[in-house]
Amino acid sequence: MSGPPLKSVVVGIVNEFKKCGRCKQLRPPESFVSATGRTMLSCQPCRKYSRRVNQASRDARPGSDRAMNLWTKYRITEAFYDELRSRQGFRCAICGIHEDELPATLAGRPRKDGKPSASAFRLVVDHCHGTSTVRGLLCNGCNSALGHFRDSPEALRRALDYLQSEPPSVPPREVI
Repeated sequence: MSGPPLKSVVVGIVNEFKKCGRCKQLRPPESFVSATGRTMLSCQPCRKYSRRVNQASRDARPGSDRAMNLWTKYRITEAFYDELRSRQGFRCAICGIHEDELPATLAGRPRKDGKPSASAFRLVVDHCHGTSTVRGLLCNGCNSALGHFRDSPEALRRALDYLQSEPPSVPPREVI
């Protein structure tokens, strides 16, 4: 068969160029690699533009990141969070430690511009992963423990039985 060679087109890649998922422009493949080496769906100029727009949006409403995170993740307001804290006596709902005795945990990744990341918090929101219902506020340790038990009451009961059981008698080790 004679004629001009056909262009190779493979899922968004045309002759060594890739089509951006946002701007739909053809760009070189290196434009789709993040600073950490991950392959991205959008090109570097689109990602830079998105970062600028997001930063401008955050700067226009200072102090609202916490409110936005509480609403987006748990569908609660800052006022409801504060009411829960007050109802629980500013203590973890499981171990009872007061929030003033807990180390402040910084949220978010470190920022490149040197500004502090999200403000520190002490009691975290615990919610049911199945229904998204907020159960209460916990210290980081208790929240992590529930996560390790996959929110399973049966696993927690087995752990309690294990802790309350008599340790097996182990013969003494011979010292060499």
